[in-house]
Amino acid sequence: MSTSIRKRLTYWLMPVLLLTGTAFAVPTWLNVHEEIDELFDKVLLDAAYALSHANYAQGAKTDSNDLALHGNGVDLVSQIRDSEGRILFQSHAFSPIPLGGKSGYDTVNWQNQAWRVVNLKTDKGLIQVAQAQQERRETANEITLHLLTPLLILLPALTLWLGWAIGRGLAPLAQVADAVAHRNPHSLAPIPNKDLPAEVNILVDALNGLLNQLNQALSAQRQFTADAAHELRSPLTALSLQAQLAERAIAPEQRAQALQTLRQGIDRASHLVQQLLTLARLDPEVGDSPLKPLFLDDLARNVVADFAPLAANRHVDLGLTRADHVLVAGAEEALRILLGNLIDNAIRYSPTNTRIDVSVVNDAKTVRLEVNDTGTGIALNERGRVFDRFYRVLNSAESGSGLGLAIAKRIADQHQADITLSDGDGDMGLKVIVTFPENRE
Repeated sequence: MSTSIRKRLTYWLMPVLLLTGTAFAVPTWLNVHEEIDELFDKVLLDAAYALSHANYAQGAKTDSNDLALHGNGVDLVSQIRDSEGRILFQSHAFSPIPLGGKSGYDTVNWQNQAWRVVNLKTDKGLIQVAQAQQERRETANEITLHLLTPLLILLPALTLWLGWAIGRGLAPLAQVADAVAHRNPHSLAPIPNKDLPAEVNILVDALNGLLNQLNQALSAQRQFTADAAHELRSPLTALSLQAQLAERAIAPEQRAQALQTLRQGIDRASHLVQQLLTLARLDPEVGDSPLKPLFLDDLARNVVADFAPLAANRHVDLGLTRADHVLVAGAEEALRILLGNLIDNAIRYSPTNTRIDVSVVNDAKTVRLEVNDTGTGIALNERGRVFDRFYRVLNSAESGSGLGLAIAKRIADQHQADITLSDGDGDMGLKVIVTFPENRE
């Protein structure tokens, strides 16, 4: 079960507030009691010195039965004993203050409670001044309470304010959630990010980037569907007509010719569907496949071997003329499709008795994959368009889908590689060069 950010912040901040209050209250309580003890001890000593210089006569008689007072409400109690221990003076009619065991400050149990006593020895005898510890504690507690009252009021107020502040701070998240909830596949406009906190802006920017990618993906899907429907209409119509011609043919020669034409149409349609499926797999992103290190020369060697029978059937000399051992980061299946389409195009559009050379070149800064043929080549004014989907070179005798170079360009872009066309070696044919960004060996 997930916990809201509000509750998490509350659970984290409340102990902090309690610890802060305790860290302030406990030392305050201890310091006040310590200071009060020091202050009243000084008062006791001052009172004892004052009494030693005063003129006094025989004090009040001791009344052992007068225990009702117990020192309650009495600040100071004093008495004087002579050198023999006889009471010479008493400020109150209490039982005598017990003799302490030491000079100076002492704590004794008198009148059924603790008293703080100062014992001052003079030429006249022993002067004792006492104060009930309870009086000290009550005074210290009252002062402490007065000091901590603002804190006791502030902590609940601060708790309420934090709850309000957390709610206000999380309000932009609710705003963003509401904006996302109102989005649908047909409403992919960016989420407004005006006046949002920087932390929320990071989330909004990421969501807007995702919405933009989704919008591009849907646009590409719609475009692909329209293009595919348009491109498949003509081959399917042609297949239907060729099938009708085969049915109507009477002579064996005519029927054989019609069936051969039908098979060729089926092959072309099959090739078109295969290319469309490949393009659909690449659009809008093939980036779900992570790029992994692979040896480009091994991949080129395998692809060339796969297409060798097709090239031999067309009487085309296909070979791997250079294969530098080089490591690149790529999606193996995608690079196979790229090189396969380049070789397939070269075979299809090259006359018989020509050659196709595939090279993997590793120089100081870049890695190049080259496919060089000695065929008819592509005119300069058409080289910029052959990467468009369904574009076919004018006056080409070979029928095709017009997707091979478009697929190769898409895969190259996904690998941050450049794909260019130039004249073939010796100004004959066409050379397709795929340049990877850097040498990754």
